[in-house]
Amino acid sequence: MKHLVLATALSLGAVSAAHAHTQGSSVQCNFESDYTFSQQGRTLIFSKDKAPGKRIMIQDSRLIVDGKDLELSPEDRQRVGEFEDEMRLLIPQVKQVTTEAIDIAFLALIEVSRGLNGEQDNSTIRKLQNAQINLRNSINKNPELVINDDIDAKIIEPIIADFVPDVASAALRQALSLVFSRDEEKAKAFEKRMDAMGDEIETKVEARAKKLEPLAQAMCSRVRNMDRIEDSIGVRLGNKEKINLLDTKAP
Repeated sequence: MKHLVLATALSLGAVSAAHAHTQGSSVQCNFESDYTFSQQGRTLIFSKDKAPGKRIMIQDSRLIVDGKDLELSPEDRQRVGEFEDEMRLLIPQVKQVTTEAIDIAFLALIEVSRGLNGEQDNSTIRKLQNAQINLRNSINKNPELVINDDIDAKIIEPIIADFVPDVASAALRQALSLVFSRDEEKAKAFEKRMDAMGDEIETKVEARAKKLEPLAQAMCSRVRNMDRIEDSIGVRLGNKEKINLLDTKAP
């Protein structure tokens, strides 16, 4: 979790790049961590390069730091248990929100491609659909991917880099053919079709974004609660530093 930004905004960036502009909802949930997260059975593991706190394991309200099972007060044991419970609930939440946000991005790109080239023999649509399926499968197999990586930089931006040029070139080809044909009626019809396509995509994207917003809000609330719980843990690392698995920033 070197630097994780989870947001519906990550999908809206791809939507904008696909020429579909949403209005209204933009829920941001930012948190940073020096740790990489993993799971081994029921054990939650947070790892970083330097000690103390190089490897922190949490299971059944126990806190094991660099191989040492820390002695916790009853209050701290309760707090560690609460943090553990929240982390276990956060993982499927992050997965759900990220998957839905990615689907919104693909929705916009696929609809633009369909509007420009039609459904028949549209290789860009097939590539987009395959990429969407592969990405969903990757997240399902390894949900830690969405915890540890910057989703925007590692997933959304490569999608845009791969596919937006194809979509844009299709639009350019159609526009240039109309310019050189000097057919004003066809040009007006093309412009009208593009406007209608933009409105239709915007409607579809906004509907999905509105459904995503409460899921993202709930996820953000959980992350902030985890940060509050962590801040209240009294036990310290060997160098007297507080345990700091994550830091949240207000949207």
